[in-house]
Amino acid sequence: MKIRNGFVTNSSSTSFVISLKKDWEKEAFMSAVGADGVSPANWIFEDLFEALDERKKEIHRAMKDSGAGGITVSEFLEEEGFDPETVEIVEKLIADGRTVYYGELRSDGENVEVYFCCRSFVICEDDIYFNGSIGGW
Repeated sequence: MKIRNGFVTNSSSTSFVISLKKDWEKEAFMSAVGADGVSPANWIFEDLFEALDERKKEIHRAMKDSGAGGITVSEFLEEEGFDPETVEIVEKLIADGRTVYYGELRSDGENVEVYFCCRSFVICEDDIYFNGSIGGW
């Protein structure tokens, strides 16, 4: 018999889709979320950007890498649990020529990633669409 000593955890994740009106750059992200000025809280969004940057993939690439070949973006998002409104918005973003990224934030990541993984959120503005409403909790 094996006995494990120490802390045992069960990690979880939150799927997200994100699209910036501008190219994917830290400055564009910070501006889109309203953290482009001088603030002692900006580090939160800088850390969030780093987590997103590490975990995101262009949505068609994410589909291919997950083995979801032969289905549409809409079908992929529906299978991932996103609601019809989100699917419609993502389809429009792609039709408008915007790059849409898909990924997962994990509860076993760094502090800011864990915080956003444990929350459900949607930001729908001209400069950014960021949907993290699908949680694994």
